Amino acid sequence: MIRSLRACWRLPFTPARRGLLAAACAIACGSWATPASAVTESSYAARRGFNFAVIGDTPAGSRDEATVVNVLAQIGREADLIVHVGNLKHETERCDDTTYQRRRDLFDASPVPFVLAPGSNDWATCDRDLAGQFGPVERLNRLRELFFESSETMGTITLGLQRLSDTARYRSYPENARWEYGDVLFVTLNMPGTHNNYRSGAGRNGEYEERILANAFWLRQAFSNATRDKRKAIVIAFDADPHFDGQQNLTASDGRDPFAEFKLTLARLAAKFPGEVLIVHGAAPGVGTPPKPDHPLKVNGKPLENVMRIRAYGVGSAAFWVKVEVEPGRKGQIRVENRNAVAEPPRP
Repeated sequence: MIRSLRACWRLPFTPARRGLLAAACAIACGSWATPASAVTESSYAARRGFNFAVIGDTPAGSRDEATVVNVLAQIGREADLIVHVGNLKHETERCDDTTYQRRRDLFDASPVPFVLAPGSNDWATCDRDLAGQFGPVERLNRLRELFFESSETMGTITLGLQRLSDTARYRSYPENARWEYGDVLFVTLNMPGTHNNYRSGAGRNGEYEERILANAFWLRQAFSNATRDKRKAIVIAFDADPHFDGQQNLTASDGRDPFAEFKLTLARLAAKFPGEVLIVHGAAPGVGTPPKPDHPLKVNGKPLENVMRIRAYGVGSAAFWVKVEVEPGRKGQIRVENRNAVAEPPRP
């Protein structure tokens, strides 16, 4: 398991590890020009375990970008890949191409593979005054062009991805991705935190209705593939807090729970899956520090013994990230640790 650059020397020194070390050193020294190279996972990951990082709501403005560089460097020493659960910008930042491209360049400098799930600030709230009064669907399509067209992750080291857009029926949903690492299947969904972009009083919710069908298809396919291939675990990443306790989000004027379909689908699929399920999503609004992991996770009051939920750090916690340790073959193979890049500055 990777714990630091020095620990890497004790592992089988595969080309992938060599690339990770070089890229981590490059970003720690301030170089963002390292060309990306595609690799497969190391054999060590499948045999002995691996770590991955969960971040979200970051950077929340240009003031956080230097801190994020330090976080990426620390993650490069301790983890094999990064999952960003959404909100690559603050809700008050403009949803313009300049902001998007600046964040794309930042994420491309990651020393390990970097995967993004789109958040509400990234498209669904772009019609607000401070965000520039852009059309949310138009901005989502622009995000798709800039962040989700490639069949590989972002980062100076990349992994191959399968995208929902590879399926003809859902060709317009490249942001929903899937990949395998260390006998674990990872899945991202476009599920933003602003009531899943459900808009009461606006007539037919075409965007919402079509997307929840696409998400349900992608989720069912993920569980089917993981069961067929005998994967030990599934990790599902998205932005929103779906209120697993069953409480409806009554800020929607018609009282509808915009996450009801997702929760029902998840509960049904997870109950039949023989492995572990880890849900990772963004923080609740106004919450910086994530609470302890929920295990077993209760969905509509019913505990699912094989499901754990963790939240990412929220706005104002740019130096923090969640480290998830995966050890295949061990009961309770998923362990969680909170990390702080300020407490442990990047090494030269």
